[in-house]
Amino acid sequence: MKRKLLFFLVLCGITVLSCKKSNSSKNSQSGYYVSSAVSVTEGSRLVDSIIYDSTHRIASFLQIRYDTSSGSPVTVNTAVLFTLPGGSAPATGYTYISPNGSELHMLTYDNQDRIIKDTCAATGYVATFTYPGNSIAIRVLFDGKPMNHQIDTLFMNGGNIAKAVTWMPDDAGTADTLQGTLNFGYGSVANPFYHPAITGSVGPLLYVLTVNGLGGGVDPISAKAQSSFSGKIDGLPQNLTINFTQSLDSKGRLSELSASLFGLGEAIYFNYY
Repeated sequence: MKRKLLFFLVLCGITVLSCKKSNSSKNSQSGYYVSSAVSVTEGSRLVDSIIYDSTHRIASFLQIRYDTSSGSPVTVNTAVLFTLPGGSAPATGYTYISPNGSELHMLTYDNQDRIIKDTCAATGYVATFTYPGNSIAIRVLFDGKPMNHQIDTLFMNGGNIAKAVTWMPDDAGTADTLQGTLNFGYGSVANPFYHPAITGSVGPLLYVLTVNGLGGGVDPISAKAQSSFSGKIDGLPQNLTINFTQSLDSKGRLSELSASLFGLGEAIYFNYY
C-alpha cells in the first residue's frame, strides 16, 4: 500500500461506495446505508464505494480516481476485498488490490471487537490502533521499518473527530515532522457513513485505507457530518478555516458537502442504496 499525504481533498480534511447490496435496512443515525461518495474538484473526481453483506458488514471498499489535470485522462483503481467469517463477526482480513499488485492483510481485534492491528507478511506493513482516553491513536509502518511511518491521533468529542493530528518523517528521513493539525466543527446533520457496528469495529481501519489509498474526503468515524474545519495542512496557508455548505435531499439525508477555496469550487456528493 503506497503512502499518500493525509489530505487528498481540502474540502473534508480527513476520512465509502457504488455496487449492489443485499437489502436497504436503515440505522438510527444516518437513516440509510450510503453507496458512494463522489468527491469533485477541478480536474479530478474520486469515487469511494462500499458493498455490504446481508448483515451489513462491509464486504468491499472501492476507490476510483479520474484525473484530467495533466490534459490526458488518467484512471486509477484500488479495491479492498474483506474476508468475512460466518455469522456477524468482523472481517478476519482483506486483500488490497492496486495498480502495483495485491497484498493479503490479517486483522486483529480486542475484546470489544475494535480493530487493533493490521499486518501484511509479504511487505512488512503493520498498522496498530489504540484507544487512549477519548482518542484513537494510529501508527503505520509501511514496510515494517520505523523510519517509514505515519502517526495519526484522532481526538474525539461527542462521538465526532474534534481534532486530527498527523506526523510523518521529514524528507531527509531523520525526524518526524507535523504534517497537519485540523479542528472540525459539526452541526446536527447525520454523517452518511456512520453506523455504530461498523464505526466501532473497523472505522479506524477505513480511515487509514481511505487516506493512504487514493486519498479521500469522507469520514468513516464521526456520528455527524462536518460543517467546518480549521488549522494547518502542508502546502496551504496556516490557520486556514473553511465552512461547508450542507445540502439535504427530499428524505432529509445529506446529499452534498460543498466549499470554495481560492475561488475554486469543491464538493462531495452522496448516493444511497
